[in-house]
Amino acid sequence: HFRLTRRPTRNGTLQRWPGWEVRGQREPYHAYVHKLVEAGWDNLKPLDDYMCQDVEDKDLVISVLDILAGDVLKRHNDYHDEAELKTFLHKDKREGVKVRLILAEQQGPGLSSGVMEALGGSLKLDPRFFQWNVFGNQHLLSPSERHRAPFTSLGFTVPKERTQATTTDTEFFRVSIYVQPDAVGEGWTGVLLFNSHTKITMSVNTLATPPTFNPSMDDGIPKATAREPSSFRQLYLSTFDFINLREAALSPFYCIHPLLRLNSFCWNKVINNICDEDRRLNGISEGSSVYHVAEIKKSLAVVERGGSLGWGLHFPRPPLTVDTQARLEEDFKHLLDQADSLWEQRKKMTAVRQRQADARSNALTNSFTYL
Repeated sequence: HFRLTRRPTRNGTLQRWPGWEVRGQREPYHAYVHKLVEAGWDNLKPLDDYMCQDVEDKDLVISVLDILAGDVLKRHNDYHDEAELKTFLHKDKREGVKVRLILAEQQGPGLSSGVMEALGGSLKLDPRFFQWNVFGNQHLLSPSERHRAPFTSLGFTVPKERTQATTTDTEFFRVSIYVQPDAVGEGWTGVLLFNSHTKITMSVNTLATPPTFNPSMDDGIPKATAREPSSFRQLYLSTFDFINLREAALSPFYCIHPLLRLNSFCWNKVINNICDEDRRLNGISEGSSVYHVAEIKKSLAVVERGGSLGWGLHFPRPPLTVDTQARLEEDFKHLLDQADSLWEQRKKMTAVRQRQADARSNALTNSFTYL
């Protein structure tokens, strides 16, 4: 078994902002959500209530990455509060920008109301995206709506760093992804919400094919760097060093596919940790969760839909995107095979233990009967 835990809220970084919507005056986007509720969208009532207060994260980080004409990458300075973000979105005219990615990293359970106001008001985002980010689906969307919505999400289960945690302890968080086509032209905007500061120690070069051997000194191998814990926002940004920017500008699915590869990488680590611990104990390790198979299936479904069926109506599917999708399908199906094999092995081990226990019980009963 392994133990699955929600990452604990770090109360030291979360604080309520008393200046939010003073005197009951709702901010414009919140007022829009409230009017929808009054008009009969009862399923948005939890979001309306949530936005009545603003719980901020002192460690909030918002990164903005642009792919410019000519497939040139530009990264803006990080922002650390919604006021800075709102000012940037209001003033920036996106001249020469084909794709803009906005990555908000904030400790859960959900995004702060102020960041929702800045993003939702500036980009005119569907409020169901924010409700899903805070509360999960909870029957907010029917399957057909969910599969065609401009947004989707990925559940990450990550092995905890080896401190006092056992080998099989894990943390869970979500990344929510919204893709919005530009009103004019072929560009688009992506909003990615990371509801955790969880960090792992890895190099994203692990996800890339190494350069071919070259006996010359200039062999194309990146310089050695120190291995330091990085958040998943940081890891995702690092993958733009080696992905195809032209393909990323054309295809939102290709652009976010490194997150799916990171998702697969983490699930592979979780399953291998369970197998290793079971072998070490020559039994079944402590703690249990039956949810990992369901989460892997959800990730596979995102791959099979190409992110969202709605994205396919707006964007082309170049050959590299098709090939990337096929490879990811293969990886996630392999993960499901591994998970099924693990649980089948555990069933057999449980059956063997039960037979051994029954045999000991029968032997003890027979001994008392003989006496």
